[in-house]
Amino acid sequence: MPIETNQYFFGNSLVNFSEGGAQTNLPYWLNQLTLEAGGTYDVNGGFGFLRQFADRLEPANEWGFQGITGQWDDDTERFADQAFSQVIITPGNFIQDLAPTANYPDGNISPVDATESILATVLTDQPNAQIFVYQGWSDLAAFSETFPPSESSIERYYDYNQEDYHTWFVDYVDTLNASTPDANITLIPVAPVLASLLEEGGPLAAISTTELFTDSAPHGTETTYFLASLITYQATNGEPAPASFDVPANIHPLVAENYTELLDYIEVQTTNYMDMVVPTPELEPETPVEETPEEETVDETPEEPIIAPEAAPPPEVTPDPAPLPAPEAEVVSPPEPELAPEDTPELEGSLEAERAPALELPPASDTNLEPPAEPETETETETETETETEMWRGQELEQGVTVADMMAAEALYCTPEQIAEAEAFYAAEQSGDLGFPTVPMSTFYAQESPYNDSEEDESAPLSASLKTIVTDIL
Repeated sequence: MPIETNQYFFGNSLVNFSEGGAQTNLPYWLNQLTLEAGGTYDVNGGFGFLRQFADRLEPANEWGFQGITGQWDDDTERFADQAFSQVIITPGNFIQDLAPTANYPDGNISPVDATESILATVLTDQPNAQIFVYQGWSDLAAFSETFPPSESSIERYYDYNQEDYHTWFVDYVDTLNASTPDANITLIPVAPVLASLLEEGGPLAAISTTELFTDSAPHGTETTYFLASLITYQATNGEPAPASFDVPANIHPLVAENYTELLDYIEVQTTNYMDMVVPTPELEPETPVEETPEEETVDETPEEPIIAPEAAPPPEVTPDPAPLPAPEAEVVSPPEPELAPEDTPELEGSLEAERAPALELPPASDTNLEPPAEPETETETETETETETEMWRGQELEQGVTVADMMAAEALYCTPEQIAEAEAFYAAEQSGDLGFPTVPMSTFYAQESPYNDSEEDESAPLSASLKTIVTDIL
């Protein structure tokens, strides 16, 4: 069946380099190849970049080519009135330093955003058209400031076109197909296939840079656009360009000499690079899906409900909760009597008032004790029993001072007569009214007592605690 193609290009100079001449464009050569195959070819298009295309109310109709009569007359008809079989979108070749979803440095939309706006128009006005993305060759100026570039620069340029640059377009198309599945976009991989033809070791490596490009943009020669048309023809028609085509003399002779071999090479390479975009992973999950609904698995499932009816565990669970509430009731009961005494002191009116006197009680009994209650109350009783036994001459001894200490001090500073008199004094009965011994004391204690802290006395001065006790006694 003859090929009947009617294309519209959202294009740029990688599709149509009008300043280079009548044959430095893609449509001219596509028309020649289609006619050789016995088909028909029509084309319309306009210049611009993605954001400009997205901002236009209607696609532009700006192009005209030698030997081609475009079907769309925009003076009388609109874009929606046409029936294009293919719509081809061409991104710029200098925006690949950022991800396709990243915003332009000078704007607030990304290449994907802009293309989605274009697709909205195309899907509405041309619902039956196949949609393609044209991957033109990348910017050469990024690899060389001068033209022509060095051999090492051009080799790096060709490597980039087949690797990172192509990866950007794959991600770009995949993202668009995910966000706008109705578009079903197909990539035309001109850049990587062209680079593989021209790189060192490629079929056309002998063609020099100046025979392919005219500047660092880079705009191409007739040979470049002819090679691009062979790749585009393969991608858009699903078959190689006609082998019977007579390559004209203005195309590099290596192309004419190896034309048939080039068609085979381009078919393989184009298919390979296009397959990177085709959702082949979807074919893999189909096999496991077929395996999962096997009848064997269905047969296993009814066996499990047979095991499920074992209702023995439920009756075992029911006796377990019965004993559980019993201990819970016992645990709840003890705190209830504890709450009762807290409610009894209602005369003070608040819990804060109840707690306040509770904190004041310990200092009332013993100001020397710290607030911690229970362990220290035991020590209090122990010290009290000790202080009851440690008495000397009717007085409690200070902590750390024992009766033996007092007796030793008394033997050191007092005569036997004085000690005897003191014992007689404190051994006497106390008067119920006065509360101290009623026997008269000798004036000797007041005048010549060894307990006097006199510097003239040969005996050593008393310690502060001992002197206090003796003074209190006298």
